[in-house]
Amino acid sequence: MKHHAAITLLRPPDEVQRLWHDSNLHPAYFDEIDAQVAFEPAPGDRGTEIHVTLEHDAPGGKVGEVVDKVRGAMPRAKAMDELRRFKQRVETGVIVRSDGTPEGELAERKLDQRPAQPLQEAELAKVGV
Repeated sequence: MKHHAAITLLRPPDEVQRLWHDSNLHPAYFDEIDAQVAFEPAPGDRGTEIHVTLEHDAPGGKVGEVVDKVRGAMPRAKAMDELRRFKQRVETGVIVRSDGTPEGELAERKLDQRPAQPLQEAELAKVGV
């Protein structure tokens, strides 16, 4: 099964390709899997698009796909995580963190998320609502 992931960086194609091959920035995940990477100028001269195509056949067929999904090991989700981290490092120099997800956004964490809950009256008073 083929999976496709893409992201746009606000940098020229030659710079993005050079940074992609920088060992300090390069997402190692794409070396571990069978991924094809292409760099294309973004429309309207707005940077560079990175397109990643993954060939992934889950062991066990459809059952294996479900197991991968439950484990948070979906190849496209992991590829998007890696592309977002690369974009953040290139454009800002850091990977953005929040108190809610200090280790960053990861496909593996999505399974552990709980549904949002409305704030109670006492909590609303604390935030000034």
